[in-house]
Amino acid sequence: MSENIYLNLEEPTLLAKGDSMCIPCDVNIDLTDWKIRCEVYDDDTGSIKLATVNSGGTSGDIDIDSAVDGLFTINVAKDLTQAFNDDAYIEIEVENSDGKVYTIYQATFNLSNEKITWTDPTA
Repeated sequence: MSENIYLNLEEPTLLAKGDSMCIPCDVNIDLTDWKIRCEVYDDDTGSIKLATVNSGGTSGDIDIDSAVDGLFTINVAKDLTQAFNDDAYIEIEVENSDGKVYTIYQATFNLSNEKITWTDPTA
């Protein structure tokens, strides 16, 4: 079963540097007691490491929306990608209770420069 993990990921159509990112994901397995890790990175700036709480992450990094249904959301806080290059990468892996690790997603995505960097239009 574990070798056949399928991921359905809703990729955002527009990603701007410095924006918050919420990436809903759906896998074909029950995620109860599984660990999930994600890394968003570029070639120069560094990386953003996110994980479920049971894998050392902070609450809100990766939310398990429904373990039984295999639903989770990856949350990247605003400003974390501000200094990233235009081309960035994402990798997602899961680990079962037996310690077996599976990379379920790797991709390149483009970050555009944001235009609105102000919060008060009168300033």
